Amino acid sequence: MAIRRSIGGSFRSVWLAVMVSSAGDGMFLTAFPLLAAILTRDPVLIAGVTIASRLPWLLFSLFTGALADRMDRRKLMIGADLIRLVIVGLLGAAILTDTVNIWMLYASAFMLGSCETLHVNAAQGLIPAIVKPEDLLEANARFSSGQIVAAQFIGPPLGVVMFNASMSLPFLADAATFAGSAALIATVPNEHSVAPPTTKIFADIKEGLRYTRDTLSLRRLTEILAVINFFYFAANSLLVLYNEDLLGGNKATFTALSVGAASGTVASRFFLERITHRLGTTRTLEVSLWAWAIATVGLAIATNPITAITSHVILGIGSGWWIALNTTLRQQITPTRMLGRMNAVSRTVTWGIVPFGALFGGISARIFGLRGPFIISAIVMVSYAVFSRRLLKPVREAVNILQQ
Repeated sequence: MAIRRSIGGSFRSVWLAVMVSSAGDGMFLTAFPLLAAILTRDPVLIAGVTIASRLPWLLFSLFTGALADRMDRRKLMIGADLIRLVIVGLLGAAILTDTVNIWMLYASAFMLGSCETLHVNAAQGLIPAIVKPEDLLEANARFSSGQIVAAQFIGPPLGVVMFNASMSLPFLADAATFAGSAALIATVPNEHSVAPPTTKIFADIKEGLRYTRDTLSLRRLTEILAVINFFYFAANSLLVLYNEDLLGGNKATFTALSVGAASGTVASRFFLERITHRLGTTRTLEVSLWAWAIATVGLAIATNPITAITSHVILGIGSGWWIALNTTLRQQITPTRMLGRMNAVSRTVTWGIVPFGALFGGISARIFGLRGPFIISAIVMVSYAVFSRRLLKPVREAVNILQQ
């Protein structure tokens, strides 16, 4: 049986590991579209980078989630970090030797995304095992906000500075962060391992699918986030072109957009418990949807960086609340032995749909112009906010049961 601890040594190691690798990811994810924009200006080819990075969630997440419920989650995270170290290191070497091309970016994005499915599913299953139930919301808030701050606040400015110094530098630095992450995970005691499997892996996958389908609250949370991700990434996959062509921005303003979202996420954490205590869990989720709606409208009409950055701050606030509450609810509703598979099913749907959203965004931009995907995204987000109370009814009922 998994030993539960207060937020302390084990959680701190996992949190620091994710912070380190997320900071590297922030450098990488800032430099990646900048490099892609140098190699091509075609919006569909630019969107192809997002497609390649998210397609593994559709293809492999169910399998890696089942693995996370069968194997030592620490070892899975370490293995994923070491493989990503090699991939990003080789990409940095290709850039350094001037042999990189857009297809190499696609291949790297796909392999990195594949490792990410394993690392994230393992981490999400490990957290409830290393903190007490009463600390779970706070742990998830710290985990998600720390991850976003590192990836969007710390990493991007460093990525831009490094990219300007040498296009290969942010990629090589990202490789080093994976080494640091693996070393930190290795310090977590081997007392949180899962029980030995007694069923076949494909039976486990079917059980995870069935559980998520039959648990209405989990299914509804997954459905809502899937639609949001589809239309959000239809626009966001073109952010580098949006910044340059519609806002008249540069690398600094592109970084500021990510920093703005991260700032909003950091701010959201400080009054998450207060607003949840006052409004309740589901009403706070409704407010999150309204924050997303306001932010996407701002992005759709923005003609200058200030409006777009402000919209990203609001987007970050809504995202911070939604991620922490959504993650905590799923962990509270789901038995520990099912966490890896439940997370895998959820992410297979919510992240697996992203490639289709990015493709839709690229095609929409070709047909309607670059602002088109942003306008479509705003219309959908506003519609979801208007009907949020009705959409979240199954979640409200599940929360009432948990509070009894």
